[in-house]
Amino acid sequence: MRRDPVMIMKEILKLLEVEHDALSLNAISERTGIHNLTVRRYVRLIEMVRKEPEIEVIKTKHSIVVRIRR
Repeated sequence: MRRDPVMIMKEILKLLEVEHDALSLNAISERTGIHNLTVRRYVRLIEMVRKEPEIEVIKTKHSIVVRIRR
């Protein structure tokens, strides 16, 4: 069954926050039960997002505004 992408990222990040040591992609895959190729893709995605400027989400009464915080 296909997993929710947000849940995959949460599982990977949660494991990395709990484990204070460096983990290989294989170790992450084994501990989370997520396929190795999926782990590799999401780690690349997490790495890319973490390097980008911070995004601020502002919720107003009638809309949601997104901007880059510098």
